[in-house]
Amino acid sequence: MKTDEGKLIDIEMQNSALTKEDHYRFQIYEARMIDHQVNRGDLLYSENVHEVCTILFVNDIDRDNLLLIDTYMPRNQLNHVRKYNLLTHHNVYLPFIDAVVREKGSKIELAIYTLYHGITDDIMALNSEVVIMMKEKMDQFNEDEELVLAASKRQLVKIQHHQEKVRIRQEGKEEGELLKAKENTLMLFKSKYPQEDILMLENLTLSQYNEIFKALIENKNLQIIKEMIK
Repeated sequence: MKTDEGKLIDIEMQNSALTKEDHYRFQIYEARMIDHQVNRGDLLYSENVHEVCTILFVNDIDRDNLLLIDTYMPRNQLNHVRKYNLLTHHNVYLPFIDAVVREKGSKIELAIYTLYHGITDDIMALNSEVVIMMKEKMDQFNEDEELVLAASKRQLVKIQHHQEKVRIRQEGKEEGELLKAKENTLMLFKSKYPQEDILMLENLTLSQYNEIFKALIENKNLQIIKEMIK
């Protein structure tokens, strides 16, 4: 999103731990958001470049910084923030939010609590201006068919990408198991029947390789093994 003052804000919620790859990924996002504002040949950066802020809601905690909201900005060795700083990043550690007393929490803490748990009856019972505002925003969103459709499509794409990753990992795992079973079966078969053609053991299923390997271990005769291949 972009504020009226021109600040660019990237927000992401992630229901998982904050990994090394996530730290790298968000720094790359931030660098790109600054770089994309600059065109080759620009002389006055101050007229074209706006401050960038990234906010990551993550279902994790940083044991070195036990804070609900941890803010990062470039600083020097005296801990002074860089002049005319363009980059600010916030990590919001959601597990802390349940420790916040809702009735006494600040507006930002209550807003995060609502984001984390949704607009529940308990939250609506607080009758807070923050909750009321967020409920109104949610209702406005749900009444906008184009926004709802865009969000639904985005969610569907994320689900499809996740399913594709799972499928690729599963296929890789199954392929590895098949190759290992084939290799073990061929080695044992050649040691027991060195004169036999091993081409009969090509292009079998994982189940077949496992059954043949077991038969070889149990010293079943060759005819039984050939029947299993058929």
